[in-house]
Amino acid sequence: MDRRTFDLLCELLRSRGLKATGSLAVEEQVCMFLHTLSHHVKNRTIGSRFFRFGETVSRYFNSVLNRVIRLHDVLLRVPDPVPENCTDERWKWFKNCLGALAGTYIRVRVLENDKPRYRTRKGEIATNVLGVCSRDMKFIFVMPEWEGFASDSRVLRDTLNKPTGLKVLTGIESGGPSHTTGNKTGSRRAWTKDEEEAMLNILDTVVANGGRADNGTLKSGSYKYIENELEKLLLGSGLKAYPHIDSKIRIWKKSYGVIFDMLNTSGFGWNEVRKCVVVDSDEVWRSYVESHKDASNRRDKSFSYYERLANIFGKDRATGSSTETPNDMANAALQEEIHDDDNEIDDEGSPMSTTLPSNSQYTTQSRSQSSNRRRSKLDEQIAGGIDKLVSAFHQANADMSQNMFGSSEDHDYIGRELASMGLSVDDELIALNLMVEKPSHIKAFKVL
Repeated sequence: MDRRTFDLLCELLRSRGLKATGSLAVEEQVCMFLHTLSHHVKNRTIGSRFFRFGETVSRYFNSVLNRVIRLHDVLLRVPDPVPENCTDERWKWFKNCLGALAGTYIRVRVLENDKPRYRTRKGEIATNVLGVCSRDMKFIFVMPEWEGFASDSRVLRDTLNKPTGLKVLTGIESGGPSHTTGNKTGSRRAWTKDEEEAMLNILDTVVANGGRADNGTLKSGSYKYIENELEKLLLGSGLKAYPHIDSKIRIWKKSYGVIFDMLNTSGFGWNEVRKCVVVDSDEVWRSYVESHKDASNRRDKSFSYYERLANIFGKDRATGSSTETPNDMANAALQEEIHDDDNEIDDEGSPMSTTLPSNSQYTTQSRSQSSNRRRSKLDEQIAGGIDKLVSAFHQANADMSQNMFGSSEDHDYIGRELASMGLSVDDELIALNLMVEKPSHIKAFKVL
């Protein structure tokens, strides 16, 4: 980034409310933010480079980030469709095309318990981000924060269903003619209750023995193992790894995912007796089914295998609970800014300029701050602890001085006597240092 681009970015952020403080200019705040992102360094490294406290770096990083999010209306472009009379050899074949979308994985660091949900098919810990670009490679829409375990189709479906999500103009959403391969012929094999129970028992054993990979799929050879075990338990069943076992696992996984998503939505619950999903009202059900067609036949329909499938599929199920569209993130950033303004604390932010206030100064400052802003219970506890610490420090100083010199009269006496001797400043300091190191010298000095 050159200097001109940096200045333009700072001006844009000022227009979104980023302000300089007593010790940090807007340019320094933005510089710390960009340095963190571009070099992927830790908070401590930035604090050492810019001579700032770690808390100061963290606070201003989030402040700049909130303003950058609020620039989505400037940074995200409104697309123009490819016109009918387009002569560009690359785009004239895509009439009315607005752009292209694709998913990409961005590596992240998450808690150990959350890693299975963020593990991709290749074993990386990442988040699945949906990006939409215009034909000149300008971003139109971004949907971050989906777990890496989630498929691209699920991320896209959620993005289209969100109230502030991606909207596709009517009449051009297909993007081209559809193609069909004709009707498939053949009959599906019906599984018996005993076959399904045997299959679930074998799957439990496979998962318990580590047969499930980190990305949530069964390890190589698991289907063949299940086929052999079913043949031992059910002689002559004829169940094969492909297509029977593979198809059954796909159906179960899809059914489990549909019910899991419903139970993680407000207004839905699970009936332990009937083993089915229940809903609070018809209005909640109609609203949900409009955006989740796969759940249309799941209301009050028994699915007795849900708890058992939770042990097989549940731990790696992506939820997408933290996903937000650019509009949602901008609104959340604005609310956070309002909250921070209500609880703003004046801080110079530099360890070089920090001084310890006296007990009386601290008490006065605490009273004035408490009258101007709301303080949480934790803040009050911290303030009380610092107050006690300062009081103890001053008391210890007074006790040490009393033990060394006795009283204030001794201070004056020793000072007058040293001044009357005509000693140099260095000699006076040496004499005082000897008295501090060995208090018995004070009594000898008085006798002399």
